[in-house]
Amino acid sequence: MKVFLRILALIIFSQILGFIILTLLTGVSLSDLNGLDADSSMTIIEKLGLYNYIFVSLLATVLIPAIVFLLIFHKNNLFADIGLVMPKRNSYFTYAIFLLFLSYPLIQFSADLNSKMFFSDWMSGESEMISKITMDILKMNNLWELLRNIFLVALLPAIGEELFFRVGIQKELLKYFERKDLAIILTAIIFSAFHMEFDDFLPRFFLGLILGYAYYWSSSIWVSIAIHFINNLLLVITAYFTSENLEDLVTTKSTEKIPIYILMMSLIAVFVIRQKMYQMFKEDNLIVEEKDSIDDR
Repeated sequence: MKVFLRILALIIFSQILGFIILTLLTGVSLSDLNGLDADSSMTIIEKLGLYNYIFVSLLATVLIPAIVFLLIFHKNNLFADIGLVMPKRNSYFTYAIFLLFLSYPLIQFSADLNSKMFFSDWMSGESEMISKITMDILKMNNLWELLRNIFLVALLPAIGEELFFRVGIQKELLKYFERKDLAIILTAIIFSAFHMEFDDFLPRFFLGLILGYAYYWSSSIWVSIAIHFINNLLLVITAYFTSENLEDLVTTKSTEKIPIYILMMSLIAVFVIRQKMYQMFKEDNLIVEEKDSIDDR
């Protein structure tokens, strides 16, 4: 129960902090913020400025709450306890990157499935608003705007969200569930739902699974941060060079069906890499257990 209370406290704190900071910066009351519709949200963004809004939102609702949480509950052994150390093998980075790239056909297939799902008007409204915000911020006209988005859309979310979800939430759930897969799956669900983009719920859920397993197997947050950053970076760079296809890019929609043989090859490749990373994870933990056993003698 203590684990779930910590997670709930983290999520509530992130929302309250976001509300407070938005109130201080825009002058909008908390009661108004608590009942915002899509039009009101756009008004807030126009008042604060799109890039300032994104920056403040990331700091207030993700990065700062995660740092506060970690300093409270992991201050005694911060680096080792939450994985702020480099992985035991650099090959974790390599395999995690391959896992990300080779899973893209499966992620795209999940997007096609997602498009057939029914969502309430409220969910659809939230998704449309966030998609519009994303498309607006990904419209880049020069190199400076590209560099700004690499920081604001790729790097900052990768760091903040991995600390928030993989450490703040997944690490806590791993303590509770004997079956670690349940902790990773539940974190991926929370990760996807937190973004409020229900039109892309399944693709982001599968991305959350990849990030979750990469963090768990490597025991290093730097691995999941790296592949999260690469995934976001590809989005930014692709948007920069193909601005005419922003809507399809943002919503992960595709006008062409992925051939079944591509899906099967992707599935097999993901399974092989998954087995390799899991084997490295077992070997590394066996070495640690043997070392601890020797030290206890």
